[in-house]
Amino acid sequence: MIENIKIPEKWAAEIAQNISGGMRTNFYISTQTLFPFIEEGRVTCQRFPGGSYFFVEGEKQIDLYFFLEKEKKLQRLPDFPKPVVLEQVAMEKADVSPTAEEWQAIGFQPYLKRRRLFLSAKNAPVEQREILFGNETDLPEIIDLMQESFEPYTSALPDAETLRKDLREGRVIVAKENGILLGFLRFGREKKVSVLWQIAVPKVGQGKGVGSALVRDWLALERAEVTKFQLWVREDNPSAWRMYEKQGFLPDGRMAPVMIKKKGL
Repeated sequence: MIENIKIPEKWAAEIAQNISGGMRTNFYISTQTLFPFIEEGRVTCQRFPGGSYFFVEGEKQIDLYFFLEKEKKLQRLPDFPKPVVLEQVAMEKADVSPTAEEWQAIGFQPYLKRRRLFLSAKNAPVEQREILFGNETDLPEIIDLMQESFEPYTSALPDAETLRKDLREGRVIVAKENGILLGFLRFGREKKVSVLWQIAVPKVGQGKGVGSALVRDWLALERAEVTKFQLWVREDNPSAWRMYEKQGFLPDGRMAPVMIKKKGL
């Protein structure tokens, strides 16, 4: 049975109790982040003996967060009109539980895998760079480039208002030539860590070192204000891997395999 979550504080208390009880989980974000989704009626729950599923409805997918007692088996999910996406962040050499095979047994399929890279700020190059920030006139073009460049379910693309705010507050760096957008990099802060959220280069800018230049702009801009730089990169994107390695980024041991359950499976 699926029930709507209506009281954010009660839900947050339940999450905290599940985590403190040592349950297996993929819940890796703050409960505060999901409070607006609860208020909009987009969070539901399926409880079963030994565990629970929380479903958060996005524009194109349903994100699944689970809590499961040790030795308890996964339960089948109800059918949703949108794909259900599951992401489990874990240490690379650790055993992921439940396993991919267990999720596949209830209808999920492998989708993609990312690994997290980091660079200590003290190891970032010290250089003076002429940084070009995006502005609100770039908004439509950046949105179009985002839609073309990223897969639809796990890229966490911002809505127009969030992107507009980031542009106003200097969190979007761009590269241009004769007024033509050659690429952009959007970043944010998590305490003293600067996080690269998205970087994209259209065909017109490829082969010109635009991506590397945008990363160097980001490092130069944030180096004095943070202790570490961080990003996620897909395993099936070797060119991005090489670019980040040349800038000094290294794996920190975190991986994020993503699985998907499409309607009817």
